[in-house]
Amino acid sequence: MAYEEHIQRVEERRAALEIELGESLAEDRSIVLEVGCGHGHWLTDYASSNSEEFCVGIDLIGDRIDRSNRKAARAGLSNICFIKAEAGEFLELLPTEVTIESVFVLFPDPWPKKRHWKNRIMNPAFLDSLANRCKEDARLHFRTDHEEYFEWTSELAPSLESWSVDPEAKWPFERETVFQSKADSYQSMILKKA
Repeated sequence: MAYEEHIQRVEERRAALEIELGESLAEDRSIVLEVGCGHGHWLTDYASSNSEEFCVGIDLIGDRIDRSNRKAARAGLSNICFIKAEAGEFLELLPTEVTIESVFVLFPDPWPKKRHWKNRIMNPAFLDSLANRCKEDARLHFRTDHEEYFEWTSELAPSLESWSVDPEAKWPFERETVFQSKADSYQSMILKKA
């Protein structure tokens, strides 16, 4: 019975997400996506500085999404929305007429234990799925304060068919994140859709 209840909850969650995506992203448009947006500080500032772009932040924690949407509303922004979603489900249920022009993954959970590495967002399966929804020449901006995670991603990048490291690219927008303010140092990488 517990398994059936779990399946039902997953189906209900996916159906609600599909409806929300259809309502929030009803137009044929391209978006800037932040995966793991936290409380929305960074993306709200980005959207404020880039009014011609439509920004979407996703996170797994509902309270973060609520705070982020309130922050965007207080700023009077109409070019941003925050949605509670798991990244894989978001990509899978994203309306087909919506494409991603730029992605930011800022200070994701590094899952430091080797047995948990499969949970890292910067993994080949996710990156391939992401590339399938991105425009040609889209950029993926990755930043972490976890040196081992950065090294792991740097070793992974050359094996990817869907992305390549763009060493000449410049970081397009700076706004210190909560994690960045606490970090002694951090590393950044920009990938270009292959």
